[in-house]
Amino acid sequence: MNIFENHNYQKDLKYAAGVLSIDRGTILITGATGLIGSFIIDTLVYANKYLNKSFKIIALSRSLEKMQKRFPYYKSMSIALWVQDVCEPLAVHDDIDYIINAASSADPGTYAKFPAETIVTNIIGTKNILDYAKKHKHTKVLLTSTMEVYGKTTESPLAESNLGIVDFNEVRSSYPESKRTAELLCRSYCDEYGIYAIIARLGYIYGPTMTNTDNKVVAQFIRNCLNGQDIVLKSNGEQSRSYCYVADTVAGIFITLLHGKNGEAYNVANTESTTTIAEMARVVAEIASAKIVFDLPNEIEKKGFSKPMDAILDESKLKLLGYVPRYTLRDGLEQTIRILKVL
Repeated sequence: MNIFENHNYQKDLKYAAGVLSIDRGTILITGATGLIGSFIIDTLVYANKYLNKSFKIIALSRSLEKMQKRFPYYKSMSIALWVQDVCEPLAVHDDIDYIINAASSADPGTYAKFPAETIVTNIIGTKNILDYAKKHKHTKVLLTSTMEVYGKTTESPLAESNLGIVDFNEVRSSYPESKRTAELLCRSYCDEYGIYAIIARLGYIYGPTMTNTDNKVVAQFIRNCLNGQDIVLKSNGEQSRSYCYVADTVAGIFITLLHGKNGEAYNVANTESTTTIAEMARVVAEIASAKIVFDLPNEIEKKGFSKPMDAILDESKLKLLGYVPRYTLRDGLEQTIRILKVL
């Protein structure tokens, strides 16, 4: 079964599509086959099919094969599959109303192995999208950023105005430092060229659209359980994190894009999903009747790890725009496992 046909998954799509306050427009999504990009595309398809919307959807990725496999319905649902590297100038000739830039290395293993590529994708990829918006002033751009831009700070929870320190001597900083630059690039284009660009700072996202190569801890926990394996903890897992189920995340992204203030950043998170890694492991293990074991991380894993500190987002700014997340941590984990079990 394709995930789009899953009854429980369609409940998530209906919820996320329900926050869309527009009925039509051409929307380009980069990083189309990733956790967030693929859910956004499925949501827009659902809106067209069941909610009488008229969106023209353009999915952008480097791999046609991956897009065809992820969206087997693309012909019948009129999704345009555009193959290119976001690090090249946009070659899309359509008149695009909205661009959601979700193309990025977003898991620790990837940016530990490919720090240079991570930097280039985040900065050059963002520049190419902003250059398109510079030529098409009606185009609205949303950059998916990360809570890691806050760096090391004693503040908690983290509001959009908080500032922390990122150690640019560490190779692992390729991810947060390049996202910081991409954010500043968005603001600079807004100020200098009068374009519309807005930023969604995301917490730790999980859900049934996680890819098989995603090596974030929650993805590993769920994958192990579905494969009948033990959950492996690489540390004592005492640090707290802002987790967010993908349907809540995409609902927040849509609200940010359509109602946020130009040039500003908005935290997309869910207070009801804030937890420690150890508690996350316990809940997953309880849902799936699995065991938890401890193991030492290898060198690549160590390189990708963030420093053990609390990282909790304050989403109150986004809530002022009407954002109301629905999934508690347990609800989101149960929904993820429920959907993936039958795929």
